[in-house]
Amino acid sequence: MQIFLKKLTVLSLILFLSACGFQLRGDIQANFDSISITGGSPSFNKTLQRKFRQAGISIENAAQAEKVVEIIKNNFTKTILSLTGTGAVSEYQLDYEVTYRFKNQNTPWNDPITIEANRTYTYDDADILAKDEEEKRLVSGMEDQLIKTMATQLSLSK
Repeated sequence: MQIFLKKLTVLSLILFLSACGFQLRGDIQANFDSISITGGSPSFNKTLQRKFRQAGISIENAAQAEKVVEIIKNNFTKTILSLTGTGAVSEYQLDYEVTYRFKNQNTPWNDPITIEANRTYTYDDADILAKDEEEKRLVSGMEDQLIKTMATQLSLSK
């Protein structure tokens, strides 16, 4: 009887999750097949191109692409948020800002769009390697968030 109740509980949880519309984040969903990307820092541009390629969108030159994106500015800053009583850094704030514009193949450029992502994290001198790795993961997550936002805005444009 207990096995039956466990199976019923698991089955009902699966049913509730599927009924509420929950789904894991997937690749970029776009309504275009090709894109041209110019500007920005080499690392951000490379990550952006890789994410679009993974979604099945080809990277073309500006004359052949359906969408043309120009990264006007991408800026990453790390600022001290708080200090301990002894003057050591206790928290950092990470800010990532991207300004870009885009156009369809035969349309004029749209107005520049600025999107940003912010994160804070605690810092400890005793765990320098771990905190450096945490920072790298936070920056990578911020890039992913910005890229998904850009892809959504590009897909919603006409």
